Amino acid sequence: MPLLFSNKSILKIELKIDPKIAHCKSLWDDFLPENHHLKSSHLQAFEDAEIDDIENFYIQIYSKGKLLGILYLQQFQFQHKHLNFNDQQQLLSKIIKILLPSKIPLLVCGHLFRINFQGFYFKNESHKSLVFDAVKIFTKESGFCKPKGIIVKDCEDVFIEQNCALFGYHFFNGDVTMELQRRSYWFSFEDYLNDLHKKYLQRAKKIIKAIEIIEKRELHADEIMNQADAIMKLYWQVVNKQSVKLGTINANYFCEMKKDLKERFEFHALYKNQVMIGFYTFIFYDANRMETHYIGLNYEENKTHQIYFNILFLAAKRMIEGQYNRLELGRTARDAKANLGAVPKQIFNYISVKNIFVKFTLNHFLNKFNESESKNLVSRTPLK
Repeated sequence: MPLLFSNKSILKIELKIDPKIAHCKSLWDDFLPENHHLKSSHLQAFEDAEIDDIENFYIQIYSKGKLLGILYLQQFQFQHKHLNFNDQQQLLSKIIKILLPSKIPLLVCGHLFRINFQGFYFKNESHKSLVFDAVKIFTKESGFCKPKGIIVKDCEDVFIEQNCALFGYHFFNGDVTMELQRRSYWFSFEDYLNDLHKKYLQRAKKIIKAIEIIEKRELHADEIMNQADAIMKLYWQVVNKQSVKLGTINANYFCEMKKDLKERFEFHALYKNQVMIGFYTFIFYDANRMETHYIGLNYEENKTHQIYFNILFLAAKRMIEGQYNRLELGRTARDAKANLGAVPKQIFNYISVKNIFVKFTLNHFLNKFNESESKNLVSRTPLK
């Protein structure tokens, strides 16, 4: 049974909280627009993936018995294993590791593992700031969760700063992703290559040639699970290079994504002598945009076959051949993606962290992440 809580603000709202999407499936699906990303099938797929350290909550927001909106929350147990303490500032890292609690509950409105996955929906746009009120009620009165930090993630629109400040949130302006936009006359990958300046074209041809002997296969759900060990070894090679890991996925995540999204999700594997040396995944949203999702690669083989840069080119090729207008490339390796022709795009996140030491620690590692990703990012013009 859902639990009911209310607020004391001018517009009185009540929350019904469910720990499983199956408990409120019909209500959510009837309330949401067609093909919305918060539809129950997508949330059920994530539940079924059984990701470590994540607990889901599904909130319905009512006023005077009328359903105003819904809210998807993930409680994430942030631990030492999610931080890379091996950096040049050894003393500071050691002090943080000693003083930082072994587990820090963080509450996320949205999806830790997805981009452009806003965690709330209201029929009336004027009600959207109720998301802060609803989260406050949930954390204060529900008894489920006393988070050390809260993130309202991947908001589609900008909130007025004063409204955020009233609830103790601030806009985190350091979060950007890289995006490549297709030019209207790009109908083939050759059209893209022809638009590269000479030195970038020469570089692209050399990179593409390095992967010619590598076999590419698209895997289906059962094949993903059959190759789970190889996939996770490649995934962890990439993840272990990151300074901050806000959660990690498993092979079942890819399998459930494929079963849920079907042709709108693709898992491609790269093989050398029948051994998987890399993989890349795509999500297709609509006729306008697609995303390069998670990747994995063998860094030793990357030296010879330029796997990472080839994945970027393969993504650009898929975008053009599918006539998608925008290719979302993610937060990492911004310099490499700038060489492709991608440009930074601001992501709108709102953060509330009241514990001073937790705030310092998160800021330290997030700033370190941004510095490492942006240190070589300069203005580039690979495209004519």
